[in-house]
Amino acid sequence: MSTRIKQIFFPLVPLLAVALSTESAFAQKLSGAVSTTTKDGTVVNQNLYAARTDVYLNGGPQNANSSGLPDGTYYFQVTDPSGKTLLSTDDAVCRQLTVTGGTVSGATGPCPHPDGAINPANGSTTVQLAPFSVTPNAGSEYKAWLIPTDKATVGTDPKVLVFANANAKTDNFKTREVVPQGSCQPSSSLSALVSGTNVTSYVPKGSWGGSTTGVSVVNIEGSSITPTLISTAKVVNSCASNSVTGQTVCTANNTDVYLISGTTLGSTMTSAGSGTISFSGGFCTNCGVAMDSVHNKAVVALSLSGTGGYQYLNLSGAPAFETAFASPAPSSFGANISEDILIDPFLNLILSPSERNNYELVDVATTTSPSFFENSISVSPTPAFGLDSAGEDCSTGIALASVETDSGSPSQVYLADLSQAVFTAGAPGTWSDTGAQVQTLSESLLQFGTSGIAVAQGTHTGIVSGEFGGDAITAIALPTTSGSGTPAITDWVTCSIGSGFSNGFDPHTVTAYQSPSSGHAIALLANNDTTVSPPSGATTLAVVDLTKMLDPTIVPRTVGGHACATSPLPASVVSFISVP
Repeated sequence: MSTRIKQIFFPLVPLLAVALSTESAFAQKLSGAVSTTTKDGTVVNQNLYAARTDVYLNGGPQNANSSGLPDGTYYFQVTDPSGKTLLSTDDAVCRQLTVTGGTVSGATGPCPHPDGAINPANGSTTVQLAPFSVTPNAGSEYKAWLIPTDKATVGTDPKVLVFANANAKTDNFKTREVVPQGSCQPSSSLSALVSGTNVTSYVPKGSWGGSTTGVSVVNIEGSSITPTLISTAKVVNSCASNSVTGQTVCTANNTDVYLISGTTLGSTMTSAGSGTISFSGGFCTNCGVAMDSVHNKAVVALSLSGTGGYQYLNLSGAPAFETAFASPAPSSFGANISEDILIDPFLNLILSPSERNNYELVDVATTTSPSFFENSISVSPTPAFGLDSAGEDCSTGIALASVETDSGSPSQVYLADLSQAVFTAGAPGTWSDTGAQVQTLSESLLQFGTSGIAVAQGTHTGIVSGEFGGDAITAIALPTTSGSGTPAITDWVTCSIGSGFSNGFDPHTVTAYQSPSSGHAIALLANNDTTVSPPSGATTLAVVDLTKMLDPTIVPRTVGGHACATSPLPASVVSFISVP
């Protein structure tokens, strides 16, 4: 049976509810209350949640003897705190639940929302409120509504309910759902940690094929740390930072996992990795790490006896690994997972496009019980290496994948709108988006095509880069909305970095963030010093202002409109930082 993740990011809809100044007779008899809660319903009226997908409805007090709601069927919806703007994005018939014995007993209707867990204290079954759009309220506040179905009608817009306010129960709640910097980044080599107006970067000296140990820490904005080379026992390939907690997790090519705060290596943990998996750019046991700053977890992409898989590291309290799980994605040659995976902390998905041209999505709403969905992607002409790295703009749900090919071919990027994705359960399941496309970027010629990719969350701006040499990069402007049509990169420009810069090795040496000072999209790229043998790892970071790069008044373009008229980039757009 197919299910659709409905749009969470649609444009806002004016609410057509009818407001009455006096309560109706029904409202006077309506006992009980509606409250938001956690998935298991054990926290009553929590009111503050990490993400929209974490919010569920129940009927109030856990005490089974408390006065509950009248039994029956109810509509529910989410609005801004004033009730003037409807935020729920699916049709009203999909937003129904039942009350039995005075407590919420689960969702109902032709397209019901997911149920939560049964609360043994009162036998209630919670119902998930999502999907709904981000509130326009500056304090990230929302209002949940519950209305008896016999006291409401569906308007001409099937999403809108017409009812008297007096016939509804409401409860306000808040979320922290701004994409924290560091989240929604692929498990590429380096990371950016944003703290106030300070930005630091953690730069592994190694790669999958490298032999240099250690992690360098440098200032990008501000001067919060002394640039330092942190010693490690093994060669480090990837780092991911949590800008909420200030913690950084780095993975070595073996099973070592390093936890770093500031410039101090705090502890070394051991993953469940075993054997190795191979990519076009090398092989590894631990292959990279991505961060979920919303739930304070990291996920390691790794080999499990030669099969690609994933392992969550819970960073709350005493850090602890969860049980690793293998990917069922197909593999006829090389690894069956992506060179650079990514976590969407709001849709609770791992994104993993592989060199086998398979795009795996893993539902990790419950990280100890994942569900897998595969999608075989057709790319024409057939790329030399296939899909390479995951990317996503987590504010819109536009998912990306770089397409690695030979250096003489125009760059290509796969785009899908996850809010339009259809998921079909199975072992594994499948997913599809009929609006998805592989977009060719004219005038973009990169070393091995689009290899690295990153989006500066909060800006709808990103970067694609080559690897193993070359200094050309392409800045991309992504759509600001989603939910219909075919997602497409709306503007792009390709330029050379200059100053002898040479893109680094695998995993891809690129990341991006939104500057806390200027609000601009900033890309960070690490080189690899190939003047010595074997290469000694990163010695220089290129800091590129992508917002300025896309501004043709700052960076003039060719007649074709998608390349720099002159190269390299001017000093107002790119700067360089030495890496210890």
